[in-house]
Amino acid sequence: MSNRLLRLACAAGLTFTLGTANAASAADLVFSGVSTTSDDYALGVVWSGLAKEADIDMTVVENGSVAGLRKAVQGEVDLVGIGAPHYLDAVNGTAKFEQDPPEFREGYEQMKVILALPTGMAQYVTPADGDIKSFRDLAGHSVGIGRPGGNAGHVSKILFGVYGMADQVDGQHLEYGPALEQLASGTLDATLVWGSIPTAAIDNASRGTKLRFISPDPETLPAFREAVTNGQYYVYQQVPETTINEVYGGRVVSDGPARFWTFPYQIMVRGDLDEEMVYRLTKALWEQIAKVNAQSAALSLISLDNAFEGISGELHPGAKRYYAEIGRL
Repeated sequence: MSNRLLRLACAAGLTFTLGTANAASAADLVFSGVSTTSDDYALGVVWSGLAKEADIDMTVVENGSVAGLRKAVQGEVDLVGIGAPHYLDAVNGTAKFEQDPPEFREGYEQMKVILALPTGMAQYVTPADGDIKSFRDLAGHSVGIGRPGGNAGHVSKILFGVYGMADQVDGQHLEYGPALEQLASGTLDATLVWGSIPTAAIDNASRGTKLRFISPDPETLPAFREAVTNGQYYVYQQVPETTINEVYGGRVVSDGPARFWTFPYQIMVRGDLDEEMVYRLTKALWEQIAKVNAQSAALSLISLDNAFEGISGELHPGAKRYYAEIGRL
């Protein structure tokens, strides 16, 4: 990072760990996922094995989406998972990226997409035997809202505001694992967990404490979309109660279908990454997509049919070359 860029980052109140910005060789990549429970991280793990067969070494790390994208424009990571609306926030300097210096936004504009990823969802859980039965019941309680500085916490606070209880919810920035531990010990009333259905963290926690999903009411969606930047990308994904009972063996309950806010996701790569490298990486993924799909219910949804669905950035030339080669462009 240049001295001027560092000064601007400090002036903006941003904290970054400076690594070897250009240390990654042509065959040494770093994939940044949201968290170890997220679908993009799981994709990165299996993709790294496929990449190795193409003589590409790829390490998978967790940074969250906001920090991950910032690290990408600094050259500390090469691939990153980011929500389609949040990438637009980065480019436009809004929401969590409002204080980023202009040089960062220029870097964001140069990021490119490899594929769209059917994403996880923001799931709010509470002990099933507690007094929280609905989303509105969160007022007056402590709620885990994800890592400090993360987008999940930012959006959760907006949703609390939509309900008129922004000052009535004690939102606590906690990683999902520790939050679920505090839920079990009774020192936390509810928590958000980001993931698919089923989510391993919730499944494991439910074996010690029976849990309940609490959902935002469907009629709040228009106000929610109005309140959050690039809200047109947000939806309340509905999951049938029967599905929840089946995948969690009755250890997680929901009063009717559960609803979780979510948005289109995309895997992005630094725009300056070599075209041939990205072509090989993209090819390695899709030529063995059956291995990816077999890893989990969430990854089974990845398909060429939705490879570009909902993306908010341009395809990388290397990815575009592969898609054109197989007749998808």
